[in-house]
Amino acid sequence: MKILLLGFNVQESVFPLGLMYLKGYLLKYHPDVEIDLKEFSFGNRQSYETNKNLELQVLSYILLSKPEVVAFSNYIWSGEMAQDFARAIKVLDPTITVVLGGVEVDRKHLRSEIDFIVVGEGEIALKELVDFLKGERVIEEVHNILCVREGRVVETVKKEVENLDEIPFPYRCSEVKHFQALRVETARGCVFNCNFCHYAKPAFRTFSLPYLRENLEYLFSEFSFHNLTFIDANFNTHKERMFTLLDMVEEYTLKYGKKIEVHCELRPELIDAEMVERIEKYSFALRCELGFQSSSSEVLRLANRPTNMEKVRVALGLLNTSRIKYKIDLMYGLPGDTFFSFLQSMRFLLKYALRQKKVVAHHFMLLNNTTFNDVKFNDGGFNDTTHFTDNNNNNNIGGVVRFTPLASSMVIKTQTQDVLELYLTKLFVDMVNEELGCY
Repeated sequence: MKILLLGFNVQESVFPLGLMYLKGYLLKYHPDVEIDLKEFSFGNRQSYETNKNLELQVLSYILLSKPEVVAFSNYIWSGEMAQDFARAIKVLDPTITVVLGGVEVDRKHLRSEIDFIVVGEGEIALKELVDFLKGERVIEEVHNILCVREGRVVETVKKEVENLDEIPFPYRCSEVKHFQALRVETARGCVFNCNFCHYAKPAFRTFSLPYLRENLEYLFSEFSFHNLTFIDANFNTHKERMFTLLDMVEEYTLKYGKKIEVHCELRPELIDAEMVERIEKYSFALRCELGFQSSSSEVLRLANRPTNMEKVRVALGLLNTSRIKYKIDLMYGLPGDTFFSFLQSMRFLLKYALRQKKVVAHHFMLLNNTTFNDVKFNDGGFNDTTHFTDNNNNNNIGGVVRFTPLASSMVIKTQTQDVLELYLTKLFVDMVNEELGCY
């Protein structure tokens, strides 16, 4: 059996982490299966739309590879694209089994040209799906699968890898040893439950420190890279564990003579003076991203993201007097937000994030498979309206409309804002950043 794992990325020279996890786990249980892994970079979206070179390249690659199974990994930037390729594959070769997985897909994506949808984590599902294709188990025993069998929808039981150390370290499957950026996962899930985020869905689990020590050294000894990113949600959730991992990075940076920058996401309220002091002692540069989103208590309540503003202010004060590079983000268009409440959030950052020379503000994207999107969409373009429920008192808190009904996309209307106010917010942020650039 030959399986082709396919993904798409905007950037080049980025390690295909998700696909490599699948390949390593699958080979562990099915060493006889031939697995081809390919990630395409489509770069500038305008050139992609104009020339359509990517379609010809991908479809030609598939036909020349002659796989029996093509499995697509679907993210925000590639979900619609993968579905288009699934349709094309079935036209060109109906015998190929098409599988869609990743954070973008769910029950709404069942189509005649898609044989299986993997919902949630993919390692166990893909391994057991190969069991099924080999005739070694029935489809009902394959976890995390959606499909149509004999005219009925089959939705199987969800299951996650409980002991993450059972998953082979993905970089050991790579023949290419040079990348601009490498990403490392030391945990899955999140201890917080923000309604807009994917990380809130799976159970929180960690790779063991011995597993990470052994494999981080392999990474430093065998790979050439400039940026190392820990992709965990809120890397500083457990402070001592974080410093144990950063100590490993320091040890291997010095041992193998690397000059790198480390990137991670920190929860601002968990930053204290001791944390800043210890981070500053490392020989490598650390760049942290701080998820802030809003200073509005109502917006944060509806998003299920309790935030202590005084602790955020103190954390920013500590970072302002350190050499740690940081970026703190806002998000506009969240349920309950208004133009004026966003201005208050912006004012907070302009007052306290003194080393950030511009306002970083993201337009709220309603993501598939998040708590905010755990509802059924109506069919038909812009008529789809999502009604959210407050986790505390179950009151309806308004309708949200997004630009693309079935794919993660920007919100164009909420109960408190319309598209004109959202665009006004963007223009105002641009204007402020232009002014800040003059100083």
